[in-house]
Parts: sequence; structure tokens; C-alpha cells
Amino acid sequence: MKIVGTKYCGHDSALCLIDTNKRSIFAMSTERVTRIKHDQLDVSPILEKYKFSSIDYVAHSYSDFEDKGQDGELREKMLFNKDIEKALRQIINPKYIKDLNISRLQKNKLILKSIFTNSSAVKNYYSAKFHRALVRESATRNKKAFISYIKANFNSYGLYPENVLFFEHHLCHAIPSYYLSPFNGDKAIALTIDGQGDGYFSKAYLFDGMQDFKLIGQSTADFIGGGDRFLSIGRIYNIFTQAMDLRPNSDEGKVEALAAFGSADVKLLKLLKSATRVDFELLSIGFDISKIENIYNIEWLKKQRENIGNENFCATVQTYLEDTIVEYLDAIYTKYPTENLCLSGGVAANIIMSLHIYERTNFKNIYVLPPMGDEGLAIGSAILTAIDMNLDVSWLRDFKMPYFGDSYSRTEVQNTLEKFDNITFEDLGQTWPDEAAKSVSEGKICSFFHGRMEFGPRALGNRSIVADPRRDNIRKRINSTVKKRPSYQPFCPSILEEERVRLFENSFPHKHMAIAFRMKKKFITDLPCAVHVDGTARPQFVEEVDNPQYFRYLKKLKEITGYGVSLNTSFNLHGRTIVRTPRDAVIDFIDCNIDELYIEGFRVKRK
Repeated sequence: MKIVGTKYCGHDSALCLIDTNKRSIFAMSTERVTRIKHDQLDVSPILEKYKFSSIDYVAHSYSDFEDKGQDGELREKMLFNKDIEKALRQIINPKYIKDLNISRLQKNKLILKSIFTNSSAVKNYYSAKFHRALVRESATRNKKAFISYIKANFNSYGLYPENVLFFEHHLCHAIPSYYLSPFNGDKAIALTIDGQGDGYFSKAYLFDGMQDFKLIGQSTADFIGGGDRFLSIGRIYNIFTQAMDLRPNSDEGKVEALAAFGSADVKLLKLLKSATRVDFELLSIGFDISKIENIYNIEWLKKQRENIGNENFCATVQTYLEDTIVEYLDAIYTKYPTENLCLSGGVAANIIMSLHIYERTNFKNIYVLPPMGDEGLAIGSAILTAIDMNLDVSWLRDFKMPYFGDSYSRTEVQNTLEKFDNITFEDLGQTWPDEAAKSVSEGKICSFFHGRMEFGPRALGNRSIVADPRRDNIRKRINSTVKKRPSYQPFCPSILEEERVRLFENSFPHKHMAIAFRMKKKFITDLPCAVHVDGTARPQFVEEVDNPQYFRYLKKLKEITGYGVSLNTSFNLHGRTIVRTPRDAVIDFIDCNIDELYIEGFRVKRK
């Protein structure tokens, strides 16, 4: 059976195709196709590019058609918003997210000009706006509209699903975090944490094998009016991000990175903690709105930032997050003691929070779902559909790495390379990992494109920029001339599993760069670009079974340098998404200062 699970539209929309007969997974984020970061369009661009042959069922990862939680995800008007956005895309023709950051005046000028050059797009734009204004919503209408819209969209690509199913948001986060974990046959807690979804920002489940789970705790994301103002841990971190003049729901990692340079402000931290309560009986997190209301006042919050400084401001919200989640997990462990913990939801991207969970709670086996954000919901809704159909899903245990994207043949790659006249390339065949290691050890910055693409925000060796972490200037070079991002943002290392105990104080065989560990002090000076200012590193521990070619590269590095360690960051420029196609790879290679591109056995250089 072929099941498509989706985060159908909205932030980080994505699609996952599970073929239960072939026992295969294909997953793709809309942003990887459009190259618009955190794209909110529906999954149409994926359907257009990949032209699936047939589909039996489609599922979406929301279920609150009454909109009790007031997050608006399943309102009929949301569908007209998507049609408006699609029409605007035809008019603007954006390549990257920066192309959408235009003023209303510029937008209106483009629309006016398009009346003569693209009248159908303008007509669709105003038609969708007109029909949105006429909608009178109800739960029944919302559900009917979504089913009809999704079916019509799939039908337009020659796909005719038997039915469209809807599942609760947080369960769609939790299910893959357990089913794809190393302890999916044992007892485990699955904790979800995000901004909000279906009226909640967190849920906790107790799993005991693939067929047995129950909800044990939940925390409501109460709406307090005014746009995106929800009482939740994720939204509090969002608004601190906004107060830093950064992009909420995208730049939270910058807040986390900058926090390492400061210390929490005592007064502001006390306010946050006094406004937050953990209920040890109900296993929920709640808020005193009278105390926390100022936090949602962006001008007041910016004043606090001005008073205490950027680093301390970021450290305050980071410390608040760590302490609150540790306290909450202590409450869960008290009632349901088990050492296994699965994490998912956008807040689970916070690697230092996960480190504190590892160091300060009784959970010692921790798995963070690699596509921890809303893109991971697509996998969850697909698995839940299979469970509903009483299909065998035990084969999911075989997937240890999230290489769920597409791949390209050497012929396809060579045909692409031949279309560019400002590069040269040579065929290294199977020797490319060894040659790449030599180049990196000589101080070159290289990029890799091979095998299937990673699903989720982390590059795990198949769509990566790599460099030698021993060289003190490498971090500055990549931040300033390649990624073009703030200098305080750290890079992460890929490390041979055989090096783990040697290099780190306490750790476990984590493969996905989703948790930090503390490096032993005697190695920090030798590997300065693999470690953040606080002495932590977010590693990908690599075994041969995970990625044979990448393993060979790391083994060769160890032979040359004495360390099986490589700096590894995602293959993209700042403001762009991770490269998806060979053409994307060559364009990003040309547009930045990467020295060499290794793509399916070919070494590419500039002329």
C-alpha cells in the first residue's frame, strides 16, 4: 500500500511516501523543492517534481477542525491563503526567501504589471481573495473543504487517493520519534514540545512496544489574542528571537548560540520562572498570565534586551527553557520511571536543552527525531495511517539514518556538469572520499553531494560542507565567505564512533547532530572549530553501516591528521535551503568560496 503522510501546508510543509509493500520511505520538504526556507506553501511543488505513479491514502497532521486552539491550521480560509500565495509566486517568481521580502508597494506594482504579462495569475490572486472574504466557517465546512482541496490537488497530478485522513498534531510528532528510535521495542517516554498545534504545545506519551502507547500529560497553548500570541514554551522562545530582531520560527538557533556567551539575568529569569508552573500530578506546564503578560509585549522585551545586553538576554531564555523542561521531565520520571526518552517538535531542535536533559535527569538513552520540526509530522501521519489500516510497520526498525530524500545517477550528474562553462571536473570514481580527505587536511573547504538526501534540518554527510576543524581560521572563513552568517554561530563535527570515548567526557552513540556533549579539555585546543565557546560540540558519530562513503572519508582523515573528525555544516548559502539537485549544488558552489565540490565521484573546481 502507498500512503502519503503530510504536513500539508503551513510552516515546514512536507510529504512522506511510505510503500508498505516495498518497505521504503521517501520524504521531502517543500522548501527543498522551492528553495524558500521554511516554505508555507502546500505540497504541490513536491507532487509536480516527483510525479508519483499512484497513491492509496493521504493523511494530514492536524485534526482541530473546530479551531478550539485558535491556531487556524484547519480553517477553510487557510486554503484560499494558499491559492493567493501560489498566484503571488507566479507573479514574483522568487528563487530564495529574500525575494519574498518585498514591501506592499513593490508587491502592488508587480501585480499591476502582471495584468499585462501574466493576467491568469492576477485573476487567480483576486479570485482567491474574493472567495476568502465570503467564507463562513464551521467545523463541518472546514473538514469538507480540506478533503476536497487535498483530493483535487492530488487529482490534478493524476493521483486518486481513496480517502484523506487527519491525525492529532502532537501524536504525529511522537509516533516517528518512538518508531524510528533505537529503543522502539522497549518502554520509553515520547515528549513533544513546540509553539502550538491543535491547541497544545506539549504532550507526553508512554510507549511500551509499537502497539501500546498512552497519553500521560499535556500542556495547552492558550491563545491570548493578537496574532501569534500563545502561552507556550516555544512561543516564549520565539518572542525572544523576535526581540533580538531575528526571524521567529527560523533563527532560534542563533539565540541558542549567542546564549553561550552570556549569563542569565537574575531578575528576568525569576519573572519567567515565577510565571511558569509544572503540575506534578497532571503532568502539565501552565502559566500565570498576569505575571507573564509583559513577556508578550515586544517593546517591553526589547527594553530588557537593551538593559542587560544581547548575550545575557539570550542566556536568560535559554536557561529558562533548560530548567523548565528538566523540571517537567523530573515530574514525568517520578510517575513513569524509564531511562528511554524520545524528543520531537520544533523546540527539540535546541541541542543544549537536550544536553541538560542528559546531564540533569534520569533519562540516559535519548533519541531526538532528526526531522524534529513540523516536516517530521509527515512521517507521523503516514505511520498512523498504516497503523489504522492494521498494516505491519515493524520494518521501520531498519531505518537508523534519515536518508529519505532523492538521489541522482552519475549520468544525470555528468549531464548537469557539462552545462556549466565556468567549472572543470574530473572523474575520481570510488577514490573520491580519500581525495576529499587529502584536500580537507590541506586546508581546503569542500562540499559533498552523494547518495540520498537527508530529511530534516541537519546535513549528515550527503549534502554537506566539510573542512578541517584543527585549523583555527576555518570557522571564520566559512562564516564570512561561504555561509555568510554571524560569527558567533558554531559548526558541528562528524566524528568516527571509535573516537567518541576518546574525545568526550560523557556521551552515547548519537548519529544525528541533535544533542551536544562536552569535549574533553585536552582536545579542545586541537579541534577549535569543532567546539563552541562553552566547550560543547554537537556531533554526528559515524559508523560504516550508517554511511560507507562518508565513513571512508573520516577514516582517511584520521590516517592523515590523527583525528577522525571533520567539520560538517549543511551544503547551502545563508538564506537558502540545503541543495536538492545537482544543479542546486553547482550553483551554490559557484556562488560562494568553496574550494572543491565532490559530487557522485566527480571532483569539481572553478576555471
